[in-house]
Amino acid sequence: MTIKTCFLLWLFGLAFCFFVQPVWADNMQSDSYTIQFGNFNMSSGRETGDNLILSNTMGGLAVGPYGRYGSSNYFIGSGFQYVYQIDYFTFSISKLNIELGELFVGSFKTDSHTINITTNGASGYSIYVFENHPLRLTTGTATIPDTTCNLNNCDETIAAVWTEPDQAGFGFNANGDDVVSDFINTNYFRQFANNETSESMQVIMSSNNVALDRTATITYKASMPGSQAAGNYQTSIVFVAVPGY
Repeated sequence: MTIKTCFLLWLFGLAFCFFVQPVWADNMQSDSYTIQFGNFNMSSGRETGDNLILSNTMGGLAVGPYGRYGSSNYFIGSGFQYVYQIDYFTFSISKLNIELGELFVGSFKTDSHTINITTNGASGYSIYVFENHPLRLTTGTATIPDTTCNLNNCDETIAAVWTEPDQAGFGFNANGDDVVSDFINTNYFRQFANNETSESMQVIMSSNNVALDRTATITYKASMPGSQAAGNYQTSIVFVAVPGY
């Protein structure tokens, strides 16, 4: 059984794959002068020491981020100094193929990978996830249903304890930095939001702060119903990483 994973960067309404390369300001020069990363204000500069690097700009009016992408109707990032807050953005997945192997009635099979994010965005980041469809027989229409956990009390929006393999299904756990609070421990699982039925993708990691090397482990788990058709089952899982500039 194979699950393919990928990630998207969703920025100002456009989807990008992989990562965004840094963008640098042009230098201004002639035969008699060179202005690098030009700025005209009361004062500006860059100071360094053994334990710090400090850059400053004085005299700018109304600088900073206004509004927030994804939660308000507008967003403005203004001012020279603001450029340091959008320096870089990286997102990675440790492996793209999840193999659950052969499933048996009354037992779990699991596999996992890690996701990692670094961003200098002033408003942090959010990582969303969804499935293209439930685990489906590659040569037919039979599916393994998304888990509802031990007590039929979890879905794509809320995690619950799933330790009983007789409660057949497919789900995931998130454990690590900045994961959403309903993943209380590694026994708590959710369904993936099902894109095929127009369920909204769900946040699994987020922060309002600058993120440096934030990592979470995503564990996939499945158990098979007693009457399940034999064969290979597959789906695709999509991660959407959104920097909060």
